[in-house]
Amino acid sequence: MRVRTLASMLAMAGFSTLVTPVQAQTLPPPVVLEGQRVFPESLDAGKDGTLYVGSIGKGAVYRAAPGATKASIWLDKEPNKLSRVLGVLVDEAGKRLFVCSSDILRLGEPVSLKIFDLASGAAKGDYPFPENKGLCNDIAVGKDGTAYATDTPGARIFRLKAGAGALEPWVADPRFDGIDGLAFGQDGQLYVNNVRTGLHYRIAVNADGSAGAITPLRTSRPLEGPDGMRPTADGRFVIAENRAGRIAIATVEGDLLQIESIRDGFDVAPGIAVAGDVIWAIEGKSRFRNDPALKDADAGVFTVTPIAMPKKK
Repeated sequence: MRVRTLASMLAMAGFSTLVTPVQAQTLPPPVVLEGQRVFPESLDAGKDGTLYVGSIGKGAVYRAAPGATKASIWLDKEPNKLSRVLGVLVDEAGKRLFVCSSDILRLGEPVSLKIFDLASGAAKGDYPFPENKGLCNDIAVGKDGTAYATDTPGARIFRLKAGAGALEPWVADPRFDGIDGLAFGQDGQLYVNNVRTGLHYRIAVNADGSAGAITPLRTSRPLEGPDGMRPTADGRFVIAENRAGRIAIATVEGDLLQIESIRDGFDVAPGIAVAGDVIWAIEGKSRFRNDPALKDADAGVFTVTPIAMPKKK
């Protein structure tokens, strides 16, 4: 009997492995998101491997237990007063799940950063964007528990201090028009990308918590629509290249990001998560959502795909 490897099966499905991974048998199975026209936008993983996926299509958060092959809605739209869900982020230290709720369809729904209990899903906080404007896109949490959220069209980052009752502006810059993914480096500084320009920046965090110098970073190759970004345990960053349908990993070398491609062939790649030595990637298929000619078309199954973490060179 001929046994196909996971790599060969992924290749048959249209994916290309660009970096030699660890042994394929160490990977968990792919996870299917239940329902049609889910259109996932972001995901994160708990330390135990539980996956949390933000859905634009359903305005909900999906969850899959470790080792599961299906994810179902955990936080539904109406009871949790969600609009369209973009960024989701697990905060293990605070036992919280941060969720970006954004009114991308302009229906008068909330634009806010919301917090839910990581165990029960109970609502723990709702922090609206000023005047209900902007787009809450992605989130990072510092070691002190302060949360940071990007406002993509507003070219700014808000922060929510631990115990605070409202968001406050942290930094704004014209270069941030299109700001999207963000993550803290091991140096304690905040790294952000711009999905429109493909550029990356490092923002210093001063001792008092204020934003310091903004340093533009060079990349070893152009990035096509950098979107979700997650840190790895060894100090690198995994980046989802939205428009390219590709997953890459970046190593910081001074003011240079050395980019290594991992997997391509996704029908839009908006988000990734890191769980130990496994990278999880979602496929957005946004053309089925944005193209009026495809509004009634079958977008097919939405899957969360596991990818082996390449070793650091």
